[in-house]
Amino acid sequence: MGDSGDQLTIVSNRLPAVLKRCDDAWQVEPGSGGLVQAMSPILCNRGGRWVGWPGVTTGEPDGWEKGLRQVEVDSGFELKPVVLNQREFEQFYEGFANSVLWPLFHGFPDRCDFDPDFYAAYGQVNEKFADAIAGVDDDLLWVHDYHLMEVARRLRNKDYGGRLVFFLHIPFPSIENFSKLPWRHRLLTDLLHYDLIGFQTERDLHHFQNCVNYLGVGAAEEDGPSRCHIELGTREVEAGAFPIAIDYQDFARRAATDEVSQRVEVLQGDIGPYQMLLGVDRLDYSKGLIHRLQAYEMALEEHLDLHEEVVFLQLVVPSRENVDEYQALKREFDRIVGRINGRFSTAAWQPIHYLYNCVDPEQLSAMYRLASVAMVTPLRDGMNLVSKEFCASQVDESGVLVLSEFAGAAEQLGSGAVLVNPYDIGQTAQAIYRAITMEAQERSQRMKSMREVIEHSDVYWWAEAFLERAHRQQQTVQELLTSDSFPLERRSV
Repeated sequence: MGDSGDQLTIVSNRLPAVLKRCDDAWQVEPGSGGLVQAMSPILCNRGGRWVGWPGVTTGEPDGWEKGLRQVEVDSGFELKPVVLNQREFEQFYEGFANSVLWPLFHGFPDRCDFDPDFYAAYGQVNEKFADAIAGVDDDLLWVHDYHLMEVARRLRNKDYGGRLVFFLHIPFPSIENFSKLPWRHRLLTDLLHYDLIGFQTERDLHHFQNCVNYLGVGAAEEDGPSRCHIELGTREVEAGAFPIAIDYQDFARRAATDEVSQRVEVLQGDIGPYQMLLGVDRLDYSKGLIHRLQAYEMALEEHLDLHEEVVFLQLVVPSRENVDEYQALKREFDRIVGRINGRFSTAAWQPIHYLYNCVDPEQLSAMYRLASVAMVTPLRDGMNLVSKEFCASQVDESGVLVLSEFAGAAEQLGSGAVLVNPYDIGQTAQAIYRAITMEAQERSQRMKSMREVIEHSDVYWWAEAFLERAHRQQQTVQELLTSDSFPLERRSV
């Protein structure tokens, strides 16, 4: 892959395995989410190690290490755990990461809890990760996501001399929102200790560039399409847009299997002889779940021909179930589902089928294949891989993607999808009707164009583009360091 066969070290908040205590024994399940889906194939093909939290805290019963060893055997790469204590988990993960950075970066500053103890815990955990990584002798460490933005600076303080690159999976906020962070200068300065910083979209890159210049932590300038460089006195940092992807062939092959075809038939029997709208989302306020239900309700109000013709299947994957705000979101979602079903159901038809659960890959593929329309309408999202998974699984090329213009995927798929502003309930309701009634030829043309984009720009293309950029940047630095024309005062980069 790319320029070298060297092993790669991935660093993220969580390891790609979930440890659960059940009946006095540890059980290990594969991790979920966009990061695991994107990076696991890379390490499987390339080899290397993954550094992250195993999901257990100090003081819990021993024995979980055995489960991780089995995952290593199955996956073909090493797992290096970083164990947190309960206070660190609460104040770092639930606190600063998910009660400050997550809402702030998704455009919900009013949901932030700017507790100084949270920020202190964030630094302590980033230091713990840096301690765990400091002994790794790879030339390149790829650190992921908002949980670990301080790791590079802390490694530099330990005289780490290798390459440090970073990818942000969530959106980067506008200067108006980022400026609300009490520790804005320190966090942005820490982020600039990486050599290469990747974002999902050009919009995120521009937000980052504006923050660097406005806050005066460096001089950021555009450097070609989807790229910029930041002058920091004696060194330069490069940043770019690298839209994350999926393993297209994996989803397409699975969707075409006999097992999935059989599950499609069973699922059609369960929902009845109707077209199916589909939503697949983790429980989170950024996903626009309430707005989506309201739009569907309006579509049913305004278009009586949808009655007993369409079923909306919404899969909600449980998330942060111990957080009051997420519990309240689920209660509100349940209430609106009950209201809509109560208003419109007939003896033979229920307009919403709702699953609050996780499903296996084959069942998810069956849902993607059967769906006439997929509703991917987050209020803000870094990329949203559900949109790409749906398209890759549409082997019959007959489905329609209704996509939020605030999802990162809109930059790549906007010409094939039906774009909506999810805050505009009326527009989204009309988009639902348009998608359901769209002619077969237009459906096929739109889906074919999106599938071509996703097939060409798959997860391997994404990783290769990012790692090759890091490699070229290193070559450029080495050439400059050995050049007679390179300024003497900058040879210490």
